[in-house]
Order: sequence, then structure tokens, then C-alpha cells
Amino acid sequence: MRYKLQMMNTDFGVGMFAALPDMNLSHNEMMDHLRAHPFDDHIHEFVLQGFKEFRPRKLEKMIQEAMADNGKSDPAGLAVMYEACICHQRLNRLLPLFDGVDPRDLLPFTPAIHIRSHLLADQPLHREWARIFGRNIFTLAPLPEPADAPEPLFAEEDLAAPEPVPAETVRAALDNELPPPLARRPLKETIETALPALGKADAFMGPPMDHKASLSPVARLRHWSVKTRTVNGKLSNSLNGLQTCYGRGLTRERADASYAMEMVERFSSYASFGPKGVLGYARDYPLTFASFDELDVPAVNPADIRLEVPYAGQRLHWMEGHGPEGEPVLVPAQFVFLFCNLDEPSLFSALGSTGLASGNTLFEAKAAALTEVIERDSDATQLHDPARCFRVESDDPEIGPLLDRYREDGIHVWFMDMTTELGVPCYKSVVLGRQGDVNKGGGCSLNGRSALISAMTETAYPYPGPASGPAPEGLPVRRLEELPDLSTGSAEGDVMVLERTLLANGYRPAYADLTRRDLNIPVVRAMVPGLELISDFDQYSRISPRLFRNYLRACA
Repeated sequence: MRYKLQMMNTDFGVGMFAALPDMNLSHNEMMDHLRAHPFDDHIHEFVLQGFKEFRPRKLEKMIQEAMADNGKSDPAGLAVMYEACICHQRLNRLLPLFDGVDPRDLLPFTPAIHIRSHLLADQPLHREWARIFGRNIFTLAPLPEPADAPEPLFAEEDLAAPEPVPAETVRAALDNELPPPLARRPLKETIETALPALGKADAFMGPPMDHKASLSPVARLRHWSVKTRTVNGKLSNSLNGLQTCYGRGLTRERADASYAMEMVERFSSYASFGPKGVLGYARDYPLTFASFDELDVPAVNPADIRLEVPYAGQRLHWMEGHGPEGEPVLVPAQFVFLFCNLDEPSLFSALGSTGLASGNTLFEAKAAALTEVIERDSDATQLHDPARCFRVESDDPEIGPLLDRYREDGIHVWFMDMTTELGVPCYKSVVLGRQGDVNKGGGCSLNGRSALISAMTETAYPYPGPASGPAPEGLPVRRLEELPDLSTGSAEGDVMVLERTLLANGYRPAYADLTRRDLNIPVVRAMVPGLELISDFDQYSRISPRLFRNYLRACA
């Protein structure tokens, strides 16, 4: 089956894509393909979303036909129709038609998490709290007092936690072990390495262009093409599409280096698969098909990942990654690659790019990947707290005048300290639209200055652009130069601090090296079991005990 990537909508300036059949197929043809390939996640999701537009009477007839023998002759068809009735509100009334079928019996015939999530007895309560926390985080709505809120998600003993070990403590303890400072490669050299390599790999789909969709004084974008092929189990699929990478910076050179390295990262995160495993990488990656319990070598346990639905022992395809000491450790391939469509159940409703990063060196890539994981975790565990919000001033010759220009143009940018108990500086930048819409960006780095500037330049508000809404009154002012700086002067040292901080707090990172043979530029996907991966606060969200603990503390 040929698929194409197509952008369906945007969320806070980020495009949301889906893989759609790249041919005209009737509904019956799509259903036939799904029956023959029940774990083809792309066709499954396309069929499922298509039911949203079905006339209920037509779907009712299809369900009745499939239920003539309780779905025994068409379990894949019955599974996707059941999912349609639980996922699309207008079809909920058809659920009684499935009486006599245990939804658990449909699980072997669907790749998706919809039924598994639906079967979780406490998911409706998690969904209620997700709406409350989502409104607070995305729209800055106040939180209800516990007495006015739904019943608690966790017992008091479930919220107990050891005393955290912050990065500042780890950094101080490492002073005598750190490698000497090592300057990063010049931006010009980074650009001159990345762009020719991408050109030779036939990645580009047009020249770079300027854009004005963020607060970055210089912002660049460039289109590139996805081309993958998957032959795995019963599946034989291709995926093609147009993607866009973005670069932001205080200068043109920084923005160009930014978009070039983002393209390297994303180009490396779409993989082709064949009988020999993952194709096209500097290392060979044969795949092992097994459940976690069937493996006899060290592996990341999916049960330790903060999934939307707990891992239930499904057989998955595993590839080799490595741990903090370079030790081999197997990781599920679907945790690593974007739009990975293997012949297996999916453990996510959708997996984003969290933990993907490129660098001039493997240490640079790891440092960027780990800080992105920590940033996403902060998004999912830190509630909007006016007491942690502030404005910033600076004597920096680049940042000071930029802040002045924002104010002169009527753009009021302010910040929230999102740093978690790990103590790695995280900041959220906020600009309110004239209609009260919340435009935000995030940044995380051992260097607080870098984290805040990253958040600010990522903020999805056009500059130059219209005047914004006002910032909250009475915000304290922090000086950019006084933000915490725990960086070490080298990417290797920064990785040491980040890894030791995670390990000291009970989190063991793992990496997949995605350096491609044709690019030869380091790219990794970092995974940190126990930290939050997803901050969507949608119908599948499972509220973190850490988030709930923060809520109770905020209300105390």
C-alpha cells in the first residue's frame, strides 16, 4: 500500500500529520485491506476516521451483518467498527449492537490503543482531570479547589516520593570529574557539513525561505521529502510526503544552522524496514520480534514507560540501543521512529518527536535529546502558577535591544519557570493574543539563559506582528544574566550532569543511535522511562502522580 503524509491541522504552531492512502480506494477495498493486514496502523486509522462521516444507519447495518456470528468471520472489521462507536460521540448510541461480544476478544485484531483505553475502569476519571489540567496549562484557567474537583485520582500513599536530587547538587559533586571545556563547532562549519550531506541524500524540496511565525528575529524554513519503504510481516508499504523544518535564531547564521540540523534530525527519524531490519543507518539494526518477557538480554521495559495504556506483554519489534555507559540495551523500534508502521500493536495513540536530536557530535545530540525529554516532562507535570511567572530584562547586546523592540511594537512577552524537581532549568514563554489566546514556547538547558532564549524565540507569535494582549500586572522582573547556569563548557560534561541527575532520581536513560549512513551526522532518540512523554491532555491521557502531587501542593 502506498501512503502519503498530509498535514491535518496545527497545534500551537506545530503541524499535525496523518498517513493517508495515496490512491482512490472504495470503503470496501479499504476494509478488505484492513482484514488482510489488521496491524497496518495507517489504513486502520484512516478507516476509523472515515467512520466519523458515515451515516449511523449505514454503520448500524454493517455492525448487524458482522454480529450475525459475533464477529467470528470478520474480527478486524468488527474491531474497527467498535472503535468507531467509542471514539466518535455521534456513534456512541450504536454500542448496544455489540452486546454479546467481549471487547477484549477484539484486541488481537487492532493495532490501536482505543479499546484498551476504553477498558480501563478509571479512564473516565483521568479524562475529567485531563480536562481540568489541560484548561489550566493551555488556557491559564484557574484550578478548582480539591473540595470542588472530581474525586482524587490517587491515594496519599501513591503520591509519596523520595527527596529529589537536583542538578545543582550533581553538578557540584562532578566538579573534579568533568572533562575540560570544549567549544562547539563554528556555525558556518555546521551548515557546510549538514546542507551538502542533505543535498546528496536528495532531501530538499525547494530553497530556504524566511517566515514570521514566531518571536525569533530571524526565522527560516525549508521543505524536504519523506520517502520510506516498509516490508515487515504481512506489511509491504511505502510512505512519501512533504515536511517542513524550521530554524530560529538571533542571526541568519544561527537560524540556518538551526533548520539544517533540525532537518538532519527529522530526515534520520523516518526509517525504512526490510527482512534484515532497519535500513540505511551507520550501524546494522536487525529486529527481534518478542514480548519483553521473552527477551534474554537487557531491554527497556515498556511497562516502565509512561504510556497512555499500560503495556500488557504484546510482542514487539526490538532494535539495539545503548545505556548511559554505552552498554547494549534493546528498545522497541516503535519508540524510536516517526510514523513507524510495523506489523505489531501500537503502544501510543501517536508518538511525537520528543527526545529526537542531532548534533555535531554524539554528545551534543544526547545533551539536546535529554533536555528535550526533560522539557516535555515539565510540560506534563507543571501547572500554570502565577507565582512562578516573571518578566525578564537583560544587558546582553543582542537580547536587551530585542526585548525593547518587542515592547515598542506592543508585544508583551512573559515567562514561567517550569523547572521540575530535577532542577534542570526549564522555562515557558507566553504571549497573549488580543482575543485571549495563549501563544507559548518552551526551552530547557543546563544554561538558564539558553533555555529562556530558546523558549522565547520558539513562541508561536509573529514578529514583527500585531500588538499582543497585556502581560499580567505586577510580574516580578528577573535578569537574564542571573538565571542559573549549570552547564560545563562541553557537551560531554553536560551529558554527564544530565545522566547523573536522572540516575540519582531513579530514571535510567537509553538511546538509539540514528546516525544515517548517507549523512554521517550524529542523531539520537533518547528515552527516559518514568518521565512523562506526552502532554496533550486528551481522552487517552493518564494523569501523572507527580502532576497530581503538584496540584495538591498548589492548593495547600
